[in-house]
Amino acid sequence: MGMVHVDELEVNMLLSEDVKDISSRLLLAKGHKIQSKHIRIFKIWGITEVCVHGTQGREKNAESHIDSDTMERITEHTKYIFKHVDLSHPAIKELFRISVLYRSRQGILNTDKNTPSTNTEDLKDHSICDVKKMIGHKEIKLPEMPSTAFELNEVVADPFASVHRIAEVVNKSPSLVAILLRIVNSSFYGFPSKIDNISRAVTLIGTREITGLALGISIVNVFKDVPKDILDMSSFLKHSLACGIISRIIAANKNLPQTEQLFVCGLLHDIGRLVIYQYFPDPAKTLLNLATTSDKLLYQLENRCLGGKHTLIGKYLLKTWKLPFELENNVFYHHNPSAAHHPVKATIVHLADIMVNALGLGSSGERFVPPLDYKAWDNLGISPSSFETTIRHATHQLASLETFFQG
Repeated sequence: MGMVHVDELEVNMLLSEDVKDISSRLLLAKGHKIQSKHIRIFKIWGITEVCVHGTQGREKNAESHIDSDTMERITEHTKYIFKHVDLSHPAIKELFRISVLYRSRQGILNTDKNTPSTNTEDLKDHSICDVKKMIGHKEIKLPEMPSTAFELNEVVADPFASVHRIAEVVNKSPSLVAILLRIVNSSFYGFPSKIDNISRAVTLIGTREITGLALGISIVNVFKDVPKDILDMSSFLKHSLACGIISRIIAANKNLPQTEQLFVCGLLHDIGRLVIYQYFPDPAKTLLNLATTSDKLLYQLENRCLGGKHTLIGKYLLKTWKLPFELENNVFYHHNPSAAHHPVKATIVHLADIMVNALGLGSSGERFVPPLDYKAWDNLGISPSSFETTIRHATHQLASLETFFQG
Protein backbone atom coordinates (compact mmCIF):
# COMPACT_ATOMS: atom_id res chain seq x y z
CA MET A 1 0.00 0.00 0.00
CA GLY A 2 1.03 3.62 -0.40
CA MET A 3 -0.11 7.23 -0.29
CA VAL A 4 -1.49 8.72 -3.51
CA HIS A 5 -2.31 12.38 -4.10
CA VAL A 6 -6.00 12.97 -4.85
CA ASP A 7 -5.10 14.39 -8.27
CA GLU A 8 -3.52 11.04 -9.17
CA LEU A 9 -6.34 8.80 -7.96
CA GLU A 10 -8.01 6.50 -10.47
CA VAL A 11 -11.49 4.99 -10.40
CA ASN A 12 -11.63 1.52 -8.76
CA MET A 13 -8.45 1.95 -6.75
CA LEU A 14 -8.93 0.01 -3.49
CA LEU A 15 -8.76 2.06 -0.29
CA SER A 16 -6.40 0.49 2.26
CA GLU A 17 -7.05 2.94 5.15
CA ASP A 18 -10.08 4.93 6.33
CA VAL A 19 -10.30 8.48 4.96
CA LYS A 20 -11.34 11.02 7.60
CA ASP A 21 -11.70 14.79 7.52
CA ILE A 22 -10.03 17.22 9.93
CA SER A 23 -12.70 16.52 12.58
CA SER A 24 -12.12 12.74 12.30
CA ARG A 25 -15.45 12.24 10.51
CA LEU A 26 -15.35 9.17 8.30
CA LEU A 27 -15.60 10.04 4.60
CA LEU A 28 -14.91 6.57 3.17
CA ALA A 29 -14.02 3.32 4.92
CA LYS A 30 -11.09 1.12 3.95
CA GLY A 31 -11.88 -1.71 1.58
CA HIS A 32 -14.08 0.43 -0.68
CA LYS A 33 -13.27 1.02 -4.32
CA ILE A 34 -12.80 4.70 -5.06
CA GLN A 35 -15.26 6.25 -7.51
CA SER A 36 -15.26 9.69 -9.13
CA LYS A 37 -17.81 10.97 -6.58
CA HIS A 38 -15.44 9.99 -3.77
CA ILE A 39 -12.59 11.94 -5.34
CA ARG A 40 -14.83 15.03 -5.47
CA ILE A 41 -15.73 14.55 -1.80
CA PHE A 42 -12.06 14.23 -0.82
CA LYS A 43 -11.25 17.51 -2.56
CA ILE A 44 -14.23 19.30 -1.01
CA TRP A 45 -13.12 18.34 2.50
CA GLY A 46 -9.44 19.16 2.00
CA ILE A 47 -8.09 15.62 1.71
CA THR A 48 -4.85 15.74 -0.24
CA GLU A 49 -3.66 12.11 -0.06
CA VAL A 50 -5.23 8.71 0.61
CA CYS A 51 -3.75 5.29 1.15
CA VAL A 52 -4.58 2.64 -1.47
CA HIS A 53 -3.53 -0.94 -2.21
CA GLY A 54 -1.00 -1.79 -4.89
CA THR A 55 1.03 1.46 -4.89
CA GLN A 56 4.15 0.40 -3.06
CA GLY A 57 6.95 2.83 -3.49
CA ARG A 58 4.91 5.70 -4.93
CA GLU A 59 5.47 7.85 -1.86
CA LYS A 60 9.20 7.71 -2.35
CA ASN A 61 9.01 8.42 -6.05
CA ALA A 62 8.36 12.08 -5.31
CA GLU A 63 11.88 12.37 -3.94
CA SER A 64 13.60 9.82 -6.17
CA HIS A 65 14.56 12.51 -8.71
CA ILE A 66 16.56 14.39 -6.04
CA ASP A 67 20.16 13.28 -6.00
CA SER A 68 21.89 12.39 -2.77
CA ASP A 69 24.15 15.48 -2.80
CA THR A 70 21.17 17.81 -3.08
CA MET A 71 19.32 15.93 -0.33
CA GLU A 72 22.39 16.22 1.87
CA ARG A 73 22.56 19.98 1.25
CA ILE A 74 18.87 20.38 2.11
CA THR A 75 19.35 18.34 5.29
CA GLU A 76 22.35 20.41 6.35
CA HIS A 77 20.52 23.68 5.68
CA THR A 78 17.51 22.45 7.64
CA LYS A 79 19.84 21.70 10.56
CA TYR A 80 21.10 25.26 10.23
CA ILE A 81 17.65 26.83 10.54
CA PHE A 82 16.94 24.48 13.50
CA LYS A 83 20.17 25.54 15.25
CA HIS A 84 18.40 27.30 18.14
CA VAL A 85 16.21 24.34 19.12
CA ASP A 86 16.82 20.90 20.65
CA LEU A 87 16.74 18.34 17.85
CA SER A 88 16.49 15.51 20.38
CA HIS A 89 13.07 16.66 21.62
CA PRO A 90 10.39 14.36 20.14
CA ALA A 91 8.27 17.21 18.72
CA ILE A 92 11.24 19.00 17.19
CA LYS A 93 12.72 15.74 15.88
CA GLU A 94 9.50 14.91 14.04
CA LEU A 95 9.14 18.47 12.73
CA PHE A 96 12.72 18.34 11.44
CA ARG A 97 12.00 15.11 9.55
CA ILE A 98 8.88 16.57 7.95
CA SER A 99 10.68 19.81 7.13
CA VAL A 100 13.46 18.01 5.24
CA LEU A 101 10.91 16.03 3.21
CA TYR A 102 8.76 19.08 2.51
CA ARG A 103 11.70 21.18 1.35
CA SER A 104 12.86 18.30 -0.84
CA ARG A 105 9.44 17.88 -2.47
CA GLN A 106 9.11 21.61 -3.03
CA GLY A 107 12.56 21.84 -4.56
CA ILE A 108 13.81 24.32 -1.97
CA LEU A 109 17.44 24.13 -2.96
CA ASN A 110 18.71 27.54 -1.89
CA THR A 111 20.83 26.31 0.97
CA ASP A 112 23.34 29.17 1.12
CA LYS A 113 23.99 30.47 4.59
CA ASN A 114 24.85 34.05 5.45
CA THR A 115 28.26 34.25 7.07
CA PRO A 116 27.96 35.49 10.64
CA SER A 117 30.19 38.35 11.76
CA THR A 118 33.23 37.36 13.73
CA ASN A 119 32.78 40.05 16.38
CA THR A 120 29.40 39.27 17.94
CA GLU A 121 30.50 40.90 21.21
CA ASP A 122 29.45 44.21 19.67
CA LEU A 123 25.84 43.08 20.01
CA LYS A 124 25.68 43.84 23.73
CA ASP A 125 26.35 47.53 23.06
CA HIS A 126 24.24 47.79 19.93
CA SER A 127 21.12 49.87 20.57
CA ILE A 128 19.26 51.41 17.66
CA CYS A 129 16.38 53.30 19.29
CA ASP A 130 13.87 52.89 22.07
CA VAL A 131 10.77 52.01 20.09
CA LYS A 132 8.82 51.10 23.22
CA LYS A 133 9.51 54.52 24.75
CA MET A 134 8.71 56.40 21.55
CA ILE A 135 5.38 54.61 21.17
CA GLY A 136 4.53 54.99 24.87
CA HIS A 137 5.25 58.73 24.78
CA LYS A 138 3.29 59.01 21.51
CA GLU A 139 6.31 60.36 19.64
CA ILE A 140 5.16 58.10 16.82
CA LYS A 141 1.49 58.20 15.83
CA LEU A 142 0.30 54.67 15.28
CA PRO A 143 -2.45 54.01 12.74
CA GLU A 144 -6.07 54.52 13.66
CA MET A 145 -8.29 51.47 13.61
CA PRO A 146 -10.00 51.28 10.18
CA SER A 147 -13.63 52.37 10.37
CA THR A 148 -14.83 48.95 9.19
CA ALA A 149 -12.70 47.22 11.82
CA PHE A 150 -14.02 49.61 14.47
CA GLU A 151 -17.62 48.73 13.64
CA LEU A 152 -16.78 45.03 13.47
CA ASN A 153 -15.19 45.22 16.91
CA GLU A 154 -18.43 46.66 18.26
CA VAL A 155 -20.34 43.81 16.63
CA VAL A 156 -18.00 41.22 18.20
CA ALA A 157 -18.70 42.76 21.62
CA ASP A 158 -22.47 42.55 21.10
CA PRO A 159 -23.78 39.02 21.89
CA PHE A 160 -27.11 39.91 20.27
CA ALA A 161 -25.71 41.16 16.96
CA SER A 162 -27.91 39.99 14.10
CA VAL A 163 -26.90 38.47 10.78
CA HIS A 164 -28.32 41.58 9.11
CA ARG A 165 -26.16 43.88 11.26
CA ILE A 166 -22.96 41.98 10.49
CA ALA A 167 -23.70 41.86 6.77
CA GLU A 168 -24.49 45.58 6.83
CA VAL A 169 -21.07 46.43 8.26
CA VAL A 170 -19.11 44.10 5.98
CA ASN A 171 -20.97 45.21 2.86
CA LYS A 172 -19.69 48.77 3.35
CA SER A 173 -16.35 47.52 2.00
CA PRO A 174 -16.68 45.82 -1.42
CA SER A 175 -13.06 44.66 -1.28
CA LEU A 176 -13.65 43.00 2.11
CA VAL A 177 -16.80 41.32 0.78
CA ALA A 178 -14.85 39.92 -2.17
CA ILE A 179 -12.11 38.59 0.11
CA LEU A 180 -14.51 36.95 2.54
CA LEU A 181 -16.55 35.30 -0.19
CA ARG A 182 -13.36 33.98 -1.76
CA ILE A 183 -12.38 32.48 1.59
CA VAL A 184 -15.72 30.84 2.37
CA ASN A 185 -15.89 29.37 -1.15
CA SER A 186 -12.37 27.94 -0.97
CA SER A 187 -11.26 24.53 0.28
CA PHE A 188 -10.58 26.29 3.60
CA TYR A 189 -14.22 25.49 4.39
CA GLY A 190 -15.12 23.02 1.67
CA PHE A 191 -18.82 23.86 1.27
CA PRO A 192 -20.25 21.86 -1.65
CA SER A 193 -22.31 24.76 -3.08
CA LYS A 194 -21.31 28.34 -3.80
CA ILE A 195 -22.00 31.05 -1.22
CA ASP A 196 -22.75 34.36 -2.93
CA ASN A 197 -23.56 36.78 -0.09
CA ILE A 198 -22.29 37.66 3.39
CA SER A 199 -25.59 36.92 5.14
CA ARG A 200 -25.44 33.34 3.88
CA ALA A 201 -21.80 33.07 4.96
CA VAL A 202 -22.65 34.28 8.47
CA THR A 203 -25.53 31.81 8.73
CA LEU A 204 -23.32 28.86 7.73
CA ILE A 205 -20.10 29.75 9.54
CA GLY A 206 -21.27 31.81 12.51
CA THR A 207 -21.42 35.43 13.58
CA ARG A 208 -18.26 35.54 15.70
CA GLU A 209 -16.29 33.58 13.12
CA ILE A 210 -17.14 35.86 10.20
CA THR A 211 -16.64 39.05 12.21
CA GLY A 212 -13.31 37.72 13.47
CA LEU A 213 -12.12 36.90 9.95
CA ALA A 214 -13.24 40.27 8.64
CA LEU A 215 -11.59 42.05 11.57
CA GLY A 216 -8.26 40.29 11.01
CA ILE A 217 -8.26 41.03 7.30
CA SER A 218 -9.11 44.70 7.87
CA ILE A 219 -6.24 45.09 10.32
CA VAL A 220 -3.60 43.48 8.09
CA ASN A 221 -4.65 45.73 5.21
CA VAL A 222 -3.59 48.76 7.28
CA PHE A 223 0.04 47.78 6.73
CA LYS A 224 0.18 47.58 2.95
CA ASP A 225 2.79 50.35 2.74
CA VAL A 226 5.69 48.58 4.46
CA PRO A 227 8.84 49.50 2.45
CA LYS A 228 9.67 46.78 -0.07
CA ASP A 229 13.39 47.02 0.68
CA ILE A 230 12.64 45.94 4.25
CA LEU A 231 10.01 43.26 3.78
CA ASP A 232 8.43 41.21 1.04
CA MET A 233 4.81 41.72 2.07
CA SER A 234 3.59 38.73 0.06
CA SER A 235 6.06 36.54 1.97
CA PHE A 236 4.89 38.04 5.27
CA LEU A 237 1.26 37.36 4.37
CA LYS A 238 2.07 33.78 3.41
CA HIS A 239 3.78 33.28 6.77
CA SER A 240 0.84 34.83 8.64
CA LEU A 241 -1.80 32.93 6.68
CA ALA A 242 -0.01 29.62 7.21
CA CYS A 243 0.24 30.31 10.93
CA GLY A 244 -3.47 31.13 11.05
CA ILE A 245 -4.44 28.01 9.12
CA ILE A 246 -2.31 25.68 11.23
CA SER A 247 -3.64 27.32 14.43
CA ARG A 248 -7.18 26.71 13.22
CA ILE A 249 -6.46 23.06 12.35
CA ILE A 250 -4.85 22.29 15.72
CA ALA A 251 -7.76 23.98 17.52
CA ALA A 252 -10.24 21.90 15.51
CA ASN A 253 -8.35 18.71 16.30
CA LYS A 254 -8.62 19.58 20.01
CA ASN A 255 -12.35 20.30 19.58
CA LEU A 256 -11.98 23.89 20.76
CA PRO A 257 -14.90 26.24 20.01
CA GLN A 258 -14.51 29.28 17.74
CA THR A 259 -11.60 27.94 15.71
CA GLU A 260 -11.70 31.06 13.51
CA GLN A 261 -10.55 33.03 16.54
CA LEU A 262 -7.35 30.98 16.42
CA PHE A 263 -7.07 31.68 12.69
CA VAL A 264 -7.22 35.42 13.42
CA CYS A 265 -4.66 35.11 16.24
CA GLY A 266 -2.29 33.29 13.89
CA LEU A 267 -2.91 35.82 11.14
CA LEU A 268 -2.07 38.73 13.49
CA HIS A 269 0.62 37.11 15.65
CA ASP A 270 3.40 39.23 14.12
CA ILE A 271 1.42 42.47 13.82
CA GLY A 272 4.03 44.15 16.04
CA ARG A 273 6.69 43.50 13.40
CA LEU A 274 4.59 45.32 10.81
CA VAL A 275 4.51 48.34 13.15
CA ILE A 276 8.31 48.21 13.40
CA TYR A 277 8.81 47.80 9.65
CA GLN A 278 6.35 50.53 8.62
CA TYR A 279 6.97 53.18 11.31
CA PHE A 280 10.64 52.56 12.14
CA PRO A 281 12.14 51.62 8.76
CA ASP A 282 15.76 52.61 9.44
CA PRO A 283 16.04 50.82 12.81
CA ALA A 284 14.24 47.86 11.22
CA LYS A 285 16.86 47.61 8.46
CA THR A 286 19.65 47.69 11.01
CA LEU A 287 17.92 45.06 13.15
CA LEU A 288 17.41 42.70 10.21
CA ASN A 289 21.02 43.12 9.07
CA LEU A 290 22.22 42.51 12.61
CA ALA A 291 20.17 39.32 12.85
CA THR A 292 21.74 38.12 9.60
CA THR A 293 25.34 38.93 10.44
CA SER A 294 25.18 37.66 14.01
CA ASP A 295 23.25 34.41 13.36
CA LYS A 296 20.98 35.33 16.27
CA LEU A 297 17.22 34.94 16.55
CA LEU A 298 15.46 38.11 15.42
CA TYR A 299 13.07 37.85 18.36
CA GLN A 300 15.94 37.83 20.86
CA LEU A 301 17.61 40.87 19.31
CA GLU A 302 14.51 43.08 19.29
CA ASN A 303 14.53 43.90 22.99
CA ARG A 304 18.23 44.70 22.93
CA CYS A 305 18.09 46.85 19.82
CA LEU A 306 14.62 48.41 19.93
CA GLY A 307 13.80 48.56 23.62
CA GLY A 308 10.85 46.22 23.15
CA LYS A 309 9.87 43.02 21.36
CA HIS A 310 7.36 42.82 18.55
CA THR A 311 4.99 40.94 20.84
CA LEU A 312 4.85 43.90 23.23
CA ILE A 313 4.33 46.36 20.38
CA GLY A 314 1.58 44.18 18.95
CA LYS A 315 -0.08 44.00 22.38
CA TYR A 316 0.07 47.78 22.70
CA LEU A 317 -1.57 48.31 19.31
CA LEU A 318 -4.36 45.77 19.94
CA LYS A 319 -4.97 47.19 23.41
CA THR A 320 -5.11 50.74 22.03
CA TRP A 321 -7.68 49.57 19.50
CA LYS A 322 -9.68 47.91 22.33
CA LEU A 323 -9.71 44.56 20.59
CA PRO A 324 -10.78 41.40 22.49
CA PHE A 325 -8.43 40.54 25.37
CA GLU A 326 -8.02 36.95 24.21
CA LEU A 327 -6.65 38.14 20.86
CA GLU A 328 -4.24 40.45 22.64
CA ASN A 329 -3.22 37.65 25.03
CA ASN A 330 -2.48 35.09 22.31
CA VAL A 331 -0.46 37.57 20.24
CA PHE A 332 1.56 38.83 23.22
CA TYR A 333 2.46 35.36 24.54
CA HIS A 334 3.03 33.46 21.30
CA HIS A 335 6.76 33.07 22.10
CA ASN A 336 6.28 32.09 25.77
CA PRO A 337 2.75 30.70 26.02
CA SER A 338 3.25 28.96 29.37
CA ALA A 339 3.14 32.45 30.94
CA ALA A 340 -0.17 33.36 29.26
CA HIS A 341 -3.43 33.86 31.11
CA HIS A 342 -5.05 31.29 28.82
CA PRO A 343 -2.06 29.15 27.79
CA VAL A 344 -3.71 26.53 25.55
CA LYS A 345 -4.69 28.91 22.76
CA ALA A 346 -1.44 30.86 23.04
CA THR A 347 0.44 27.55 22.79
CA ILE A 348 -1.43 26.64 19.61
CA VAL A 349 -0.30 29.89 17.96
CA HIS A 350 3.22 29.29 19.35
CA LEU A 351 3.40 25.81 17.83
CA ALA A 352 1.93 27.00 14.52
CA ASP A 353 4.59 29.72 14.27
CA ILE A 354 7.35 27.16 14.90
CA MET A 355 5.91 24.84 12.22
CA VAL A 356 5.63 27.61 9.64
CA ASN A 357 9.22 28.75 10.22
CA ALA A 358 10.41 25.15 10.02
CA LEU A 359 8.72 24.62 6.64
CA GLY A 360 9.83 27.97 5.23
CA LEU A 361 6.28 29.08 4.40
CA GLY A 362 6.92 32.78 3.86
CA SER A 363 8.74 34.91 6.40
CA SER A 364 8.15 37.75 8.85
CA GLY A 365 11.89 38.42 9.00
CA GLU A 366 12.96 35.51 11.21
CA ARG A 367 15.48 33.15 9.61
CA PHE A 368 15.48 30.39 12.23
CA VAL A 369 13.02 28.09 13.97
CA PRO A 370 12.10 29.73 17.31
CA PRO A 371 12.58 27.75 20.54
CA LEU A 372 9.75 25.51 21.76
CA ASP A 373 8.20 26.30 25.15
CA TYR A 374 8.53 22.79 26.63
CA LYS A 375 6.17 23.38 29.55
CA ALA A 376 3.48 24.69 27.22
CA TRP A 377 4.04 21.78 24.83
CA ASP A 378 3.61 19.23 27.61
CA ASN A 379 0.36 20.87 28.69
CA LEU A 380 -1.05 21.07 25.15
CA GLY A 381 -1.53 17.32 25.01
CA ILE A 382 -1.04 16.54 21.34
CA SER A 383 1.25 14.01 19.68
CA PRO A 384 4.04 14.75 17.20
CA SER A 385 2.48 12.01 15.07
CA SER A 386 -0.30 14.48 14.23
CA PHE A 387 2.10 16.96 12.62
CA GLU A 388 2.21 15.33 9.20
CA THR A 389 -1.56 15.31 8.75
CA THR A 390 -1.87 18.86 10.09
CA ILE A 391 0.77 20.14 7.70
CA ARG A 392 -0.70 18.26 4.75
CA HIS A 393 -4.10 19.86 5.36
CA ALA A 394 -2.56 23.29 5.98
CA THR A 395 -0.46 23.44 2.81
CA HIS A 396 -3.48 22.33 0.78
CA GLN A 397 -5.64 25.11 2.27
CA LEU A 398 -2.86 27.68 1.96
CA ALA A 399 -2.76 27.18 -1.78
CA SER A 400 -6.38 28.36 -2.02
CA LEU A 401 -5.93 31.35 0.32
CA GLU A 402 -2.53 32.79 -0.62
CA THR A 403 -3.94 35.33 -3.04
CA PHE A 404 -7.00 36.45 -1.07
CA PHE A 405 -5.46 39.87 -0.37
CA GLN A 406 -5.01 40.56 -4.07
CA GLY A 407 -7.47 42.44 -6.24
